[in-house]
Amino acid sequence: MLPLLLILLALRPLPARAGDDPASRNRATLTVEYGLDSLERRCYRPVFHFEFPFRGGEWFAEMQYISRMNGALQGATDYWVEAGLWKALGEALKLELRLNHFCRHETLRDTDYVWNLNELLAGLALERENVSLALRAGPFIGGSEGYRWLLAAGGEWRGALFPGLSLFAELKLVDLSRLYHEAGFYIALSRSVDLFFKNARHYQFPGMSYIGLRYRSGEGDGAPLDALKLMAGFSPFDDRFKLTVEGEFRLDFFRDDSRRVCVGADFETPILNGDGFFSQFWPARMAYLVSLDYERRIAPRLFAAWVNRYRLALPVDKERPFTASLFTGLALRNQPDFDVLEQPLRYELAAGYNFKRGVEFDGKLGLEIWGNPSLSVFTEMKAQVDGRRLSLDLRLLASTRRRVQVRPYIGLKKDFQLNQPGQDPAGRVMFGLGLFRKF
Repeated sequence: MLPLLLILLALRPLPARAGDDPASRNRATLTVEYGLDSLERRCYRPVFHFEFPFRGGEWFAEMQYISRMNGALQGATDYWVEAGLWKALGEALKLELRLNHFCRHETLRDTDYVWNLNELLAGLALERENVSLALRAGPFIGGSEGYRWLLAAGGEWRGALFPGLSLFAELKLVDLSRLYHEAGFYIALSRSVDLFFKNARHYQFPGMSYIGLRYRSGEGDGAPLDALKLMAGFSPFDDRFKLTVEGEFRLDFFRDDSRRVCVGADFETPILNGDGFFSQFWPARMAYLVSLDYERRIAPRLFAAWVNRYRLALPVDKERPFTASLFTGLALRNQPDFDVLEQPLRYELAAGYNFKRGVEFDGKLGLEIWGNPSLSVFTEMKAQVDGRRLSLDLRLLASTRRRVQVRPYIGLKKDFQLNQPGQDPAGRVMFGLGLFRKF
């Protein structure tokens, strides 16, 4: 489904280009790559990037993962979490400081060790209209043994040889003895979609090649990206799950005043802790939800939709098959996007059939408690019930009203087994932080 979606994006008419005013730039961007590698595996790589400008510079935060899957949806998954800041030294030169956390998980076999690294880097970056160059250096802190110092250099040449063709490369020299790289090119099929090819040798992997399609939300509001959300919460009272990472993006098509088609992709990763909170921890599974909605306005504040949800759970570090289910049904909602703080009361109700679990009911309810022009405090409740279980997600949140909304929260997640009374798993109390951008 994803490659067909990217092809559809590539065939869309080009939107008008946004102005060059820095105030009009997106402060949240999305990149999604989908393709094949030279080992005939499917590769999926979403990148969630957020920027917070201050005078003369920016803070930034980014989360991405690279999943390489064979026919049984098993394979290695690389996670990157990056954060840092840059400060302008001139019109095109920037001073940068960043921390890159990296970890890898194998989903083909059991493992009692998670391989991970932390790159602490400082350097300079040069940004021109068609050329970007960066040179960084720094130590590894914590993480797997055998890594001390890193020297990294990278660059991109946009419009090389002919418009639409761009070349890129990154080199990493570890302890002056091991060289890793990623280099290739991409060809713009539209303003939002590229055809890419790259050859890479990442940490502890042999060299391999990748080819596929890449979607970029880009700058301005011309891209079909509708909303972007990333949330991370920790559970200090849970001995098994300590963190939960959630991400979501939605794309709109054929939208007008009365209808729209919305495609969404969500992921959720509950993270295990091992023997203690500060011991090594790793994801228990990768859970995906791919959605397709056809929505029509039936009243000024009422929308009806045909909704479809494909849920997929991939095991991590366990040699067992994935599980999946398909739900289709009808929904009523009082605004197109539940996550937008548009009305004091927000709701969405859905009923339909889950082809694995039978009849299913889903619900979302949001209620504003207090608000002013710069801050809002509200509650949210999400529920899903079928013949086997009832899942509840209750949260108390606050949100800024800036372009990228920062949303701290406290919440409780609890499942009830309806077909096995008394076998309910313990609930999880979470304290977390979310980032949300509506385009």
